[in-house]
This record gives sequence, C-alpha cells and structure tokens, in this order.
Amino acid sequence: MDATFSDKESLLRAVYPPARKPIFWQNGKLSSAAFKDKKGLSVERTYDRTIEEAALSMSQRFVGFIVYVTVSDCKKVNAYVKYCPSSNNKYHSEIHGSEKSVELNNIQAFILARSAKIQVNPSMK
Repeated sequence: MDATFSDKESLLRAVYPPARKPIFWQNGKLSSAAFKDKKGLSVERTYDRTIEEAALSMSQRFVGFIVYVTVSDCKKVNAYVKYCPSSNNKYHSEIHGSEKSVELNNIQAFILARSAKIQVNPSMK
C-alpha cells in the first residue's frame, strides 16, 4: 500500500451517535463538528476493499455510525488526504485542510459533512 489515492477511493470515519455526541449532529444530519479535529481528521481508506468490507472492519472496533466521503469530495474542497498508517491499522489516513494546515476550515468541514454518506447505522444492526 502506498500514499497514492484514487479519486474514487472512499475514506470512512466513525462518528458517535447523537445521544453520545450531540454536537456531531444537527437536525438529523451530520454537522461540520464531525469533521473537525485539530490533530488531523482520522479516517480509514478503502484501498483494496469495498466500502462494505471497510465499514464492517471499523464497526467491530468503533462505536456509532460509519460515514464516508470520497477522495474526490476532499479534492473539491481543496483538502489534503494523507496516508498515515499506524502499527495496528495499515489503512489509517487523515484529511487535512491543506498540505500546510492540519485542521479543516469551517467551509471544508461543512461541505464534507453534507457530502458524507452513512454506511453503518448502529440502530439498524
């Protein structure tokens, strides 16, 4: 696996449900707060897996919703996708505001929140 991302590749993120983190939700939709992190927005890339396979893997390790955006969605808001594998997750990546700025700005976070699709809904399990 390398640091090259296809525009069609999906980036999945675990998001707490409204009861646990109400700030991540507004009127039943994801809020921009779900896409803000000063340390870099942690995501898991699909790479050689389907969205379903990646979401199943994540749902066994994380609580809440699994949502995703595409690399193309990130490029549309001039966000920078960085491959950041960890010792326990070779798919770990981050979405940054730019190559020089880690945190997404408010507009980037808002647009990505509106672009995100829910893959795993914990109430549907």
